[in-house]
Amino acid sequence: MRIELAGRNPLRRRELRADFHGDTGNLVLDARGLRWVSPLELAAIVTMGTVAAARGREVHLLVPHDPKIASYLVRMNVVELLEPFTEIEGPVPTQVRRDHSDKLLEVAEVTPANIDDVSDRLGQLVTARLGPKAGRAAFGSLSELLDNATTHGYGKTGAFTAAQLYTGTLSRTPGFEFAVCDSGDGIRKVLSSTTNQDLEGPVALELALNGGNRLPEGGGHGLPSLWRQAVRGGKGGELMLRSGDAVATVKLRLEPTSICSRVAEPVDGTWAWLRVRVP
Repeated sequence: MRIELAGRNPLRRRELRADFHGDTGNLVLDARGLRWVSPLELAAIVTMGTVAAARGREVHLLVPHDPKIASYLVRMNVVELLEPFTEIEGPVPTQVRRDHSDKLLEVAEVTPANIDDVSDRLGQLVTARLGPKAGRAAFGSLSELLDNATTHGYGKTGAFTAAQLYTGTLSRTPGFEFAVCDSGDGIRKVLSSTTNQDLEGPVALELALNGGNRLPEGGGHGLPSLWRQAVRGGKGGELMLRSGDAVATVKLRLEPTSICSRVAEPVDGTWAWLRVRVP
């Protein structure tokens, strides 16, 4: 299978661009046309490659033609994490790594054992740059998503996270972006088990976003608190969830709006991407 990673933020599109659906012998992550990459692409690329390799598939990464994007994949640990089991095709830039811990978190595996350390680092990062009020709100959202990935969503191949602060100079939207991708059971399976129903993918995402208010004993992923936290001290934001054969996009405002729909190309586990905007 070939996953096309082209343009700006390709994994935030509703549908993944995938070819050769029936080919289970290999996975080609074609990043040659990447023009802009967010924490979602970074964490998801590593997750997809790790899952495929664990299933005995050959994994190939086609390096971006844009040298700046290729260098960023190196800087953010994508190449380092994939290299042990991936054929890297294309020139890989060499670089002297500078300390940018005040503005980014390179792709890292997050586990039940290190979640507190990862959370602390993220908390310090967002509070220092967004201020105490917005920082505390953002930290609450990040902790919620990390907790889901290391409990409901934790599988044999683990979960990966990444984060980036944006000044707005290039993106024109200052704020904070975060992603965590796991390869666990996925939201549909977890909530279907909780409700003893065979839920459709979009229905399961809707229930998760509503905090399981219609579920017995208040079960669910506890995601509604993200809405309140993301608008507290900032200018709102956006949340995207992709799990199994469904995707949800949420505009995080005082009155949030969400769209949940089925997609053609499913993913393993759950991918979550969060953007918190600041004034």
